[in-house]
Amino acid sequence: MRPTLPGPLEGGHAPWCVFRMNRLPILRWKLWILIVLGCMAAHAAPPSPTLARRYHTGIDVTAYWVSEKYDGVRALWTGRQLLSRQGLPIRAPAWFTAGWPAEPLDGELWAGRGRFDAAQAAVAAAAPDDAQWRALRYMVFDLPAAPGGFGARLPTLQHAVAALGQPWVQAAPQWRVATRAQLMGQLREHEKAGAEGLMLRRDDAPYRGGRSEDLLKLKSFEDAEGLVVGHVPGRGKYAGQTGALLVAMPGGRRFRLGSGLPDALRRQPPPVGSVVTYRFNGTHASGLPRFARFWRVRADEPLN
Repeated sequence: MRPTLPGPLEGGHAPWCVFRMNRLPILRWKLWILIVLGCMAAHAAPPSPTLARRYHTGIDVTAYWVSEKYDGVRALWTGRQLLSRQGLPIRAPAWFTAGWPAEPLDGELWAGRGRFDAAQAAVAAAAPDDAQWRALRYMVFDLPAAPGGFGARLPTLQHAVAALGQPWVQAAPQWRVATRAQLMGQLREHEKAGAEGLMLRRDDAPYRGGRSEDLLKLKSFEDAEGLVVGHVPGRGKYAGQTGALLVAMPGGRRFRLGSGLPDALRRQPPPVGSVVTYRFNGTHASGLPRFARFWRVRADEPLN
């Protein structure tokens, strides 16, 4: 009995191993299994993304590379398509990724400082809009499949991006600092110029998924995302409007988020089920955020 062969891959093309199998007049089951396993390995999913922890005192800053924290949409190139941080497909125009390498890339779709809404709108659109995507840059900051620590991967990344010759694909500038005071000075300079903050990547760290101190984010404020579960009626000058959003944190705790909510969103608030980002300064003993203030509505990906 002849085993059923795997079907074609994306784009209608069968992998090389399937064509080889079709040419074999007699195929034993053990050989077939080995070939199929090899074929699956050749098309394995890219590594899960590296996620950042917050910078804290006691970090040896000389062990890290520093870059700007881009206020955009995280995007991972698998070698065939763009995915969001949570693995959802990103519908980019064909020209945007034409000629990109078969190896994975990790980066941010960025429209520039203070233009997060433009990046989010381009990514969230049901069909890619060329005009929106021409305003974006793909800021590449890592090569997930490359060996060695980040410092060893960096020259390979820079060479790969330069070889593409596409102005909308750029290697994120990386540099080193000698002291914490120098790092904090650069943070103030970048935030004054409109940047969201800084990122630190450990020089000797291999690329690995999940949160660790391989990757750190440094900002003068903290931010988090929550789920809108209700609307609190306004009083006084906000009578007849929304006074605050009732927001649920990932752990289930709820709090009212009214500070910083624009008038337009008080009149027409984000619907229940929306994900919003808020800024805050530390937490209470209960775990609720201190001095929470609304920042923006997040539409590019669901809440963790």
